[in-house]
Order: sequence, then C-alpha cells, then structure tokens
Amino acid sequence: MDLPNIQSDLAGVTERDVDAVFTGTATFTTHGQVILTATSGVFTPNSRVTASITELDANGVPFIGAARLTIHNVSPFQGGVRVWANIEWGSNLRVRVSFFWEN
Repeated sequence: MDLPNIQSDLAGVTERDVDAVFTGTATFTTHGQVILTATSGVFTPNSRVTASITELDANGVPFIGAARLTIHNVSPFQGGVRVWANIEWGSNLRVRVSFFWEN
C-alpha cells in the first residue's frame, strides 16, 4: 500500500522515571489514510513504542470532534517512528500524536 508520508519533529521529549520511559508529541495537519513520521534521535529499531492520536482545536487544545481518528501500526526506526493513521474527515485537521517508549 502506498500512503502519503507526512513528517514532523518530535517535541517535548521527557524522561518519566529511572526505567527510561520517555514521552513526546508531534503535531500534523492532514486527513485520510497516511503515514505520520516523527523524527528524533532517541528512537532505535528496537524501541518499544505506543502511540495515541487526538484532534486539536485552533488553540492547540485536544478535544473529541466529529472525525474518527485511529492508529493502526507503529514502527520505530533509527532516528524516528512511523505510524499508520486514519483521519476520517474530508479536509485537513490538526492532530497530535503522543508517543510513549522505552529504548
């Protein structure tokens, strides 16, 4: 399957505890079925990553709107992570993907 690849830098990387659990977010403006790529040197192919997605309002505040947002696959690589997302809306929406990972 050949899906559009939308890219963003990972922001807000924080270490949560001594077990090296990290969090970060990336913001995208897109719709449809896409690959969302967040880049950061903290990721390796062996990183254990989970992701969630939410719609953002004009002020960057998360909310539950009428669009259905889903994450289907998460794939870390050296220097980033890709997620296959489906943003079921007829025009671009601003969304935030939150990542949680261990290296």
